[in-house]
Amino acid sequence: MTLGMGLLPIAPILLLPVILVVFVIVFPLWVVALAVVGFILVLVRVLDKLARLAGTELLSGAASGMHRAFRWVLTFGGLAEKVASGEAHTEA
Repeated sequence: MTLGMGLLPIAPILLLPVILVVFVIVFPLWVVALAVVGFILVLVRVLDKLARLAGTELLSGAASGMHRAFRWVLTFGGLAEKVASGEAHTEA
């Protein structure tokens, strides 16, 4: 029992590099990617709406593709959806 209590303060020290990498590098890059893809999504949706008003379905595929790309970035590359559905444990 005393061995486990002696190792307790080591856990935060070991996790510090992981925490720094996630919050200093990964999270800001994810926010920037989300902003860029979100802006492009809004732009494509506006252009699609204008194309529909002109009577063409030319940009419908691009709008749905950008929506899928935005959802992919929003869920950390689909990881959040895989964990929610239980698929993450089956992948090798």
